[in-house]
Amino acid sequence: MKKLASLLLCLALASCLWAAFNPEYSDYQFYNLQDYDTDMAYLEDCLASASDDEEKAAILWRQARTVLTMTDEIDEDDEDARLTGYGEAQRLAEESVALYETADGYHWLSSAIGRIGQVNGPLNSLSKAKPMREYIEKVQNDFNADMSDSWYVLGLLYNQLPGAPLSFGNEDYAISYMRRCLDTQDNVNRMNLTNYLELAQQLYDRNWKADKRAKEADKMQKDYNEETVPTEKMKYYEGRDGRNTKPFYSTVAISQMSDRQEAAMLCQYAMAVYGSRSNPLLSDTEKYNEIVEFYNEIT
Repeated sequence: MKKLASLLLCLALASCLWAAFNPEYSDYQFYNLQDYDTDMAYLEDCLASASDDEEKAAILWRQARTVLTMTDEIDEDDEDARLTGYGEAQRLAEESVALYETADGYHWLSSAIGRIGQVNGPLNSLSKAKPMREYIEKVQNDFNADMSDSWYVLGLLYNQLPGAPLSFGNEDYAISYMRRCLDTQDNVNRMNLTNYLELAQQLYDRNWKADKRAKEADKMQKDYNEETVPTEKMKYYEGRDGRNTKPFYSTVAISQMSDRQEAAMLCQYAMAVYGSRSNPLLSDTEKYNEIVEFYNEIT
């Protein structure tokens, strides 16, 4: 029945293909089927007949998204091919925002720049961190997008970068951004296993006990209530309700468990999400196996 429903949805979406650009069809190919070749071919056809700059921009940032994701699958040792792919994703995203500025265009531009920095090494990653953050801040502050994927990028940035004076890394801000990422994610079309694993790993590494979590959450609540700029406010999202803050995957507040207990809980929840879905994609199965491995290590 599920396969039939998916087929009918594809047919319904495809019925509009020749009339005009159908963003839902592209997004379905990308997120639900992960058929990047079909998505890219469709986007290339649509670009030639786009009706205006806004539609061209919507096609271009989707092309950037697909090229970037396809490049992620290239062997890490083939640095030239990865740089070429990420460079193309950056070019497409830049062309998109030059035609018509959107939150998605800036998100994928930031992501492409970050990937290039990762390939070129730690020093290059440091140099790319500031422009990445500036573009993500445009997404969340200028467009008020509250975009889950952009919170994820901020969570990675603040977690992976060194702190002052070398850069702006901060593990507590990173965890707050990851919590906001989980609370805004699409749970209908995506399993979001990567999000659960990333937050679990960050919590495990921080390793706060329950009493420290309670005290720090109370401090965060004050800053959370006072800040108005989204990217500044969400630095304290972990303590939005003080020690009574309760994640959606938990029956108890954060003050009643340690970081490492919550990390194990996140893994258990993610494994349950995976187990509830039929016909998972290969990428989801691979991420599930990573979660199982990490869970076994920490328990």
